[in-house]
Amino acid sequence: MKIIKLAFIALIYSSIISCNRDIEISPGLEEFEVSTDKTIYKVNEEVKFNLKGNPDIISFYSGELYSQYEYKEAREIILDKAILSFSSTYPDATSTTVLQNPDFKVLVSTDFNNVYNYESLNAANWIDITSRFNIQTSGIAAVAAGSYQISDLAVPGKPLYIAFKYASKKQEEFGKIRRRTITLFNVTGTSIFGDHLLGNPSSSNFRLIEKSEDSKTLSSITSTTLTFNGYSRSLPTDPDPETDTWIVSKAFDLGVLDNGPDRPIAIKGNVDPALTTHYHAFTKAGEYIVTFVGINANVSGRKEIVRQVKITVE
Repeated sequence: MKIIKLAFIALIYSSIISCNRDIEISPGLEEFEVSTDKTIYKVNEEVKFNLKGNPDIISFYSGELYSQYEYKEAREIILDKAILSFSSTYPDATSTTVLQNPDFKVLVSTDFNNVYNYESLNAANWIDITSRFNIQTSGIAAVAAGSYQISDLAVPGKPLYIAFKYASKKQEEFGKIRRRTITLFNVTGTSIFGDHLLGNPSSSNFRLIEKSEDSKTLSSITSTTLTFNGYSRSLPTDPDPETDTWIVSKAFDLGVLDNGPDRPIAIKGNVDPALTTHYHAFTKAGEYIVTFVGINANVSGRKEIVRQVKITVE
């Protein structure tokens, strides 16, 4: 019995040692090579890449925009300018209802402290840019406010916040509050690469802030529309507060866009057979540094090797 116990302990110990031992990574990674039959191609001509060796995994960067190995960690895009645009509606009064015209403003700030409460809003400095836009003055139809550059309002190294403000007076004296909606909100940045969407109604992280939590209006935010409305009163004896409602965006960086890393295309996985060729056609003329990354990996570790080919497309 003692011999059996000792044998069992030895077996367990051997298993533990085996489990802790590193698994060797597949050899031969340095044999991975890439070549082409020529270096100059025509637009839309298929380029044949000849592959030697057999890495477990192969990733491919074409060298085209957003597929460049040099930006594998991150791509920061310098913005030349930023454009703000939106549309608005402002329904008319009916024949039996008197509506007041609340004070509507479009504002920006570079020193808002990112604390979304009424006290912080009032502590910040806000620039009124309402006059830059064509604001709907009467009607249920959405009217485009225009597309205006706001880059001149940015301060280097500081974020820019965009706010819409709607302030009303007492309804008993000035009439019920007219509803105003903001739709098609967009902040677009431009760079040498083209246009970049910086924010829309769903991605701008708008917050609704009221002057008083005890006198909340019927204003609301959806993924498409910002709606300003009045305090709900059904009886003459109901409270009749003056309201000051804000809808404020996230912080925008109008100088640099963090576009994240360029992502490669996986053209071979570790269960795939050896890959000897890969084809790609370039749709624009230019010079491209095409990159193939060969990887051998397992649970114990990873090794990779980078092979690059320069291609000219005419």
